[in-house]
Amino acid sequence: MKMPQVRQIAKTRGLTVGRLKKFELIREIQSQEGNVACYATDVDGVCRQRSCLWIDDCASTAKKMA
Repeated sequence: MKMPQVRQIAKTRGLTVGRLKKFELIREIQSQEGNVACYATDVDGVCRQRSCLWIDDCASTAKKMA
């Protein structure tokens, strides 16, 4: 998912976007939803949050950040 889409989701949920990086903003959204703020933290590539909106980007971003 591209950053403009992430920003739009954040705005619709009432979050302040500011100058947050993509992974920071997604974690804020996850927290606001009551989920674990775990985006891009699982370096082994095994996500346990199967219904997460960010699952497609998560593993590849985690590998890039490692």
